Amino acid sequence: MTQGGALASIWGHCLDDRQRDVLTKRHSGERLESIGKSHGITRERVRQVIGLAEQSLTAMADIVIAGWREEVLARLEGHGAVAEESLVDIFDDPEGVVRHALLRAADGIEECRTWAGRAHGIWATRSDALDGPLSEVIGRAPFRAAELRETACSLGIPRSVPLNSILSHPRSPLVSDVNGDWVRRRAKGRDSAYLWLAGEGEPRRADAISAAIGGKGERAIAESMRRDGRFRLLRPEGNWALSEWPLPQTSQYGNALDAMIGTLREHGALSKDRLFALTARAYPVGTARLLQCLISDRIGATEDGCIDLVERGAVPMEEKEPRKPPHMVVSESGNIVGVRLTVDHEVLRGSGVIVHNWLTWYIGLRLAPTSRDFAVDGGLGMLTVRRNTGGAQLSSLRGHVVASRMNEGCQVIVLLRLDSGTASIVHVCPSDDRVGMTCTTGSTGRGPAGESAGWR
Repeated sequence: MTQGGALASIWGHCLDDRQRDVLTKRHSGERLESIGKSHGITRERVRQVIGLAEQSLTAMADIVIAGWREEVLARLEGHGAVAEESLVDIFDDPEGVVRHALLRAADGIEECRTWAGRAHGIWATRSDALDGPLSEVIGRAPFRAAELRETACSLGIPRSVPLNSILSHPRSPLVSDVNGDWVRRRAKGRDSAYLWLAGEGEPRRADAISAAIGGKGERAIAESMRRDGRFRLLRPEGNWALSEWPLPQTSQYGNALDAMIGTLREHGALSKDRLFALTARAYPVGTARLLQCLISDRIGATEDGCIDLVERGAVPMEEKEPRKPPHMVVSESGNIVGVRLTVDHEVLRGSGVIVHNWLTWYIGLRLAPTSRDFAVDGGLGMLTVRRNTGGAQLSSLRGHVVASRMNEGCQVIVLLRLDSGTASIVHVCPSDDRVGMTCTTGSTGRGPAGESAGWR
């Protein structure tokens, strides 16, 4: 009899119908209470049924599958923690119910546990076998989302371990930031800033960094970076760079876009890789910044897939759809976009407001430089949304904020009506958000007529 046949025989002859059903439901994740209700027994009786069934399966498996325990233990000792599916050569059990039951009942074999609870289907000789590798993963943070799995696998964590679930647990030392990257809970802002700057590939101002990572404002992120040796403030520009970057080199170009245009003028149409290499040689900058330059209305694609200047016949390349951030919403009709912002020092000073580039993409600004004006309700002037290669921006809100007597920390929603080209700026501070600070206007409760509190 084949091994698979032996397991099927054990399953069919050692257990009664109720035992098989209870084991199957429990293996699929059903709770004890639910299983007990379906059989008219208590949850404790369900435990007893499972225990007796596992004992019966184990006793028969010892007779018909010689040495299975020793094989499993040898595999575990060689790999630390293994996924249950990797034991299929020892237990040829397509459904996995018998295999799981035998592993649960065997001495010296334990299902792994983490701070998030049981790691279903991950086995070792100790239940804390994942603690060491997970600690190493945390020690290497921060990570981009795409880097996490490969890093974990290189440290011996099986691919089937539910890393996202484990690391999203409230007790996890790591947390996912607004960009989906994994950062340390106690250094969330600094780690997010590090990853974002590394992706940009060139120095940025603190306000742009804060806006990109959902930070608490320019001053807060600047102070955090000042205390972290991974960052360096470049004077007199006031930009922040990574300490690991070489000091800025002199260049005949003032920015990355000028360098890319100059490279195309000098060399003609180029493949993307060759263009990036030559541009970075003329103006040291990262790939992320070079990619941003491709949405310039002066650069486009040729019929053969190369990149050239629009003035020489290339077709401009519109920005692809980015992921929508949680502080932006769209009405059911799709004609109204809401952006929730916090009034900070820069807003009160009159600076333009850095926003996520999803906004400009959604309202049709998919090349740079482009802009769109919206007439603010009540004849309070114009609000301009701009898309440049370096990012997206709203024109200053200072006049509207001052007119509404808002203070630093107040919450405001900017509503853009795409069909009429008009805008509303709505103060939406709930009373409990104003504890400990003076807010001289009350919550509006509603936006302009026809716009419900669902925008808040």
